Amino acid sequence: MTLSFKILRYNYFVNSFISFIFTPAGILRYGWTPLQVSTGTDFMDLWNKHMDAYVGPLSNGHASVDAINADYLTGFTMTQGFRSQISGNSTITLTSDELLICNLKKASTGGSTTGIPKTSPALACYATSSLVLNFAAMNPAHLFKRAKGDGNDAIGLKMAITDAGAPPPKPEAYIRQEDETNTEFEMLFTSDQVGKTVYLIGFYINAKGVAGKDGLPCVVTIV
Repeated sequence: MTLSFKILRYNYFVNSFISFIFTPAGILRYGWTPLQVSTGTDFMDLWNKHMDAYVGPLSNGHASVDAINADYLTGFTMTQGFRSQISGNSTITLTSDELLICNLKKASTGGSTTGIPKTSPALACYATSSLVLNFAAMNPAHLFKRAKGDGNDAIGLKMAITDAGAPPPKPEAYIRQEDETNTEFEMLFTSDQVGKTVYLIGFYINAKGVAGKDGLPCVVTIV
């Protein structure tokens, strides 16, 4: 099976991130609890075991994709929590190395020079494979272009999943997903979600972190 760019990118990030923040100095600097340390290190043991199977030419298959996708969905939530704790710690000033390794932006000072994004991306699913959906976010003003538009830094996403044939989800059913800086991206799923319906909504986020209005949902079946 084709390897997921999102998984490969996260693999590079999470190995660097976890090994950096859980050094003895990192534990003191960021104030991690023993439970957080064991959660992070135990996750990495499982992730790297499943990653070896995922990239192995003889072991890469539906089971290895299912396992690594499940790890990613768990790990993304975990690392988001760790990153939020680091960025929200007012007792420390993050260095440029910390910002880079933790994938954080320097806190903005002063007012925004760009307003709230006035348009929303038009999402389209252009490819499906086992437990992976590939999406493109197009500029509604120029549907054959995928540029995010002036002043927009990322594409925010929120997603809801329903059983096949169920009514469309209510607004509170949508859950925020990882922001995407590329206009082509993957969404990952697990085998227990096959046959269910995905509703994916996108919105632009400008360089100051201000989110625009929601776009229309893109509706796709998980395969």
